[in-house]
Amino acid sequence: MPKFGPATRKTLLMLFVPAILAGVFSCGNRNEPIKIAKTVTLNMGDTLDGSLGELELPPRARYEITKAFSSVFPPSKCKAGDHYDIILSTANEWFVLTYCGDGLDYYRVENTSSGPTASKLTKKAKTTIEAASGIIKNSLWESMTGEGYAADLIVDFADIFAWQIDFLTEPRNGDTYRIVWEKITVEDGRVMNGQILAAQYVASGETYTALYYSDKKGNGGYFAPSGKSLESAFLRAPLQYRRISSYFSRKRFHPILKYYRPHLGIDYAAPIGTPVSALGDGTVTFAGRKGGFGKYITIRHANGYTSSYGHLHGYAKGIRHGKKVKQGQVIGYVGSTGLSTGPHLDFRMTKNGAFINPLKLRFASKTQIPKNEMNRFTKTKKELLTKLAQCQ
Repeated sequence: MPKFGPATRKTLLMLFVPAILAGVFSCGNRNEPIKIAKTVTLNMGDTLDGSLGELELPPRARYEITKAFSSVFPPSKCKAGDHYDIILSTANEWFVLTYCGDGLDYYRVENTSSGPTASKLTKKAKTTIEAASGIIKNSLWESMTGEGYAADLIVDFADIFAWQIDFLTEPRNGDTYRIVWEKITVEDGRVMNGQILAAQYVASGETYTALYYSDKKGNGGYFAPSGKSLESAFLRAPLQYRRISSYFSRKRFHPILKYYRPHLGIDYAAPIGTPVSALGDGTVTFAGRKGGFGKYITIRHANGYTSSYGHLHGYAKGIRHGKKVKQGQVIGYVGSTGLSTGPHLDFRMTKNGAFINPLKLRFASKTQIPKNEMNRFTKTKKELLTKLAQCQ
């Protein structure tokens, strides 16, 4: 047994006694729950409550979180790709949940001593203005993706001109485009595309220009240089570019498989299940089977116009005779019912009972910049047209 001097014994006691005491007093806490941080990404079809259930949180905890969360963000708007970070314990207690979508806003739910509380927060970001131009080769999608532009920017560009151009059928090689938009760099390093400020498309010598303008009350929209809104009574096509692009983007899509232009209408070839939208506001006058057209819908619009949609796979919920529909509302889905050689939409329009060519229709805009806003709009117009002219 080694012998230690007084000084050495004193040093050893100073080192070991606290450690021994800590061990004694910590014995009762060995089973204390441990906090764990988890990150969960929502998949297609997931709900926040269901996702929390997969973490084996008790029903009471799930209820508390979703109730508090709903005070700052509707849970029904949670979508695939969103994610949340949550701090739990090994005893299935929850402490903090932070929910993030694809924007700058995020939401925090905390389990405090006085109960769950929720708050909406915004990430810091820097906004810069980007500009670009290009020439169409094959299609808008192929041309813009070939230049490295993101899918959301392309479909936003197409959406702006949804009342003037059918980007599924009308673009031709040699058409040109210009675009000015906001690029947002978030504090976490993420880069996002923001508002498109100005856009231009030139097809067969005809120029379409869109300028974003927000009035004094903060209401924004796209207008032609004349001050007329780009929105009109009818969309240019019954298959929205955003919807068909979203469908195809998961399958290395080409936005146009094929299309035909028969005398009485247009056949859009598209995969079964592609959503079909009402061209304009109106009332459903027929929804059912109609001979060789298979499942068929007819909508009566104002001023003697009707639009018809044939070979459908099925109807959207609630679509029936007498149902009022809004422009852009999904009314059915592309199919191959009736006499059809493959999945496509047979689309037709009539005016006072006579068939007309939808591609030749031009309609007046719905609104105009009011006189008391015109000076302010003119200033914005000059700035944006200058930026468009500088696109390279």
